[in-house]
Amino acid sequence: MNWAPVVELLGHLLMPESCPVCGKLASPLCPECLGKISAPEPPLPHCLRCGGASPCERHGRRYEARALTLHKGEARELLLTVKYGGSGVAAQKMGAALARLVGENERQRGWALVPIPPHPRACFFPRGDSHLQWMARGLAGALGAPVRECLRWKEKRTPQKQQPDSQSRRAMPEDSFVCAGAAPEQALLLDDVSTTGTTLLRAAQCLYAAGAKEVLSLCWSVASKR
Repeated sequence: MNWAPVVELLGHLLMPESCPVCGKLASPLCPECLGKISAPEPPLPHCLRCGGASPCERHGRRYEARALTLHKGEARELLLTVKYGGSGVAAQKMGAALARLVGENERQRGWALVPIPPHPRACFFPRGDSHLQWMARGLAGALGAPVRECLRWKEKRTPQKQQPDSQSRRAMPEDSFVCAGAAPEQALLLDDVSTTGTTLLRAAQCLYAAGAKEVLSLCWSVASKR
C-alpha cells in the first residue's frame, strides 16, 4: 500500500494548508491564483549556450530553454514559498502548468522527464521529496510522460543560489553531473528557475554525452535580464 497519500491527507486535516498567494484555506494553490500568475505570454525561448533567442544561428534548438514566466513579483514569491516550506501539492500544480510550454505536435515525440537533482547533503533523517520532484510529477501527469531521475551531482558543490556572482555561477565545471545509465533519447530537462542557465546547460551536456538525441529544458521562471 502507498501510504504517502494517506499521510498527506492526515497532515492536511490536522494542519490545513492555505494558498501561498491569496491565503485561502484548504487550497494548496488556487487555480485562479495560478492562472493569474501564468496568464501572460511566456518569455521567448533562449539558448543556454549563448544566451540569445532560440533557435539561434549557432546552436539551433539543441540547447533551447523555455520558461513559463519571469522571475519577479508574485511568480518569484510563489516559487520561493513552495521551495522553502510550501506543499508538494502546490509544486505539483506548478509543474502541471508547465505543460503549456510543450506544443501539441511536440508531445508526440516520446519524452521522458528528467528533473535537476537536489544537492547532496549530510542528513541523519530521511529527506522528503524536493519541490522539483513534485513539479516533475505534475508535468509528467499533464504530458503523460515518465519521470527518469537519472542525473546525479558528481560531487558536493555550493548551490548556485549561494554563489557570490554570475561569473561564479557560470564557472560551474562541465562535468558537474553524471548520468546513471543511458539517457532517454528525448529528454525534457526540468529546473525551477534559470538565472544564468548554467545548471541546465551542464545537465543538458551530460544527457547528450549519455546518449540523448534531443534535450528541451523547461523551468518555472527565468531571470528578467534575458
